[in-house]
Amino acid sequence: MALVPDGPQHTVAGVITVQIMRDDAQTDPQQAFSAQIDVPSVPQQSLPLSNGSSVSFPVHSGKFNGTIRAEVDDFQLEPNGASPANATGLACKIVFKLHEFFLLTLGSMNVTASLK
Repeated sequence: MALVPDGPQHTVAGVITVQIMRDDAQTDPQQAFSAQIDVPSVPQQSLPLSNGSSVSFPVHSGKFNGTIRAEVDDFQLEPNGASPANATGLACKIVFKLHEFFLLTLGSMNVTASLK
């Protein structure tokens, strides 16, 4: 498995950095792409870019303790209507939400990725 960056690094909410990674050994877009998520003072997280995937991790700042949830929304294979066998890429949105005593959407980013 050789993970390589796919496109530029993105910043969400001013502190979350996201790099889309591609596994060159995979031919199925649902298994080939993931998001590498970096937040200060939190171990690096990996989010598979597939329908319905999510990852949650704790964050701390002073006396504040919360949980960030990153989830894949609006997932579709490209070209539109393709099956995993004939897809050449994917499109989705990664949404970052802060959960504590309230729910706050921190931000989101649109992702398009191609196997070719």
